[in-house]
Amino acid sequence: MGHLLSSVNPEAAERIQPALGRPPLPSVGSVVLYHMRPGHGRQGRTAFPAFVMAQENGRRLSLLVMIDAGDMIDETLVEQYGVGQEHHAWEPIEDGRAVAEGLRGTITALHTRVGELEAEIAALSKIVVGEFDAPKVSIIHIMQDFENRLRDLRLAIDEKSGSARGKSKKK
Repeated sequence: MGHLLSSVNPEAAERIQPALGRPPLPSVGSVVLYHMRPGHGRQGRTAFPAFVMAQENGRRLSLLVMIDAGDMIDETLVEQYGVGQEHHAWEPIEDGRAVAEGLRGTITALHTRVGELEAEIAALSKIVVGEFDAPKVSIIHIMQDFENRLRDLRLAIDEKSGSARGKSKKK
């Protein structure tokens, strides 16, 4: 048919591009976006992340769909999302592996930050407690005990000075 078009309308024949090949299916373990059938979603949502479990029949996937924590379903023979295939379909995420790598990077950064915070806490503990063994009671308990002793000492001093004053007044 293309050869007839080129003889009738050469400009149109030049604009016709060969059909692009479909991109390869996501590999097992990749993350895709699953679009549920109407009425099957949760909390008004119909699109959920899903892990690719297997490739089936060339263009279909078997998916493990994560709806909520502890709420997952298996979906099989899922076609790629497109015109006329808007439900019970998968859609590639920018790069499912990139999402997983991003999560891995975030977790690594959090582990690093936790290590830094632990080092800061150890440094602060060394400043507060010093080179001594950690006390068996809290620093607040020690300070409260110190304040109680100061108050008792002040009361004892006031009693002695008050009794000395009282004797001098009677004379």
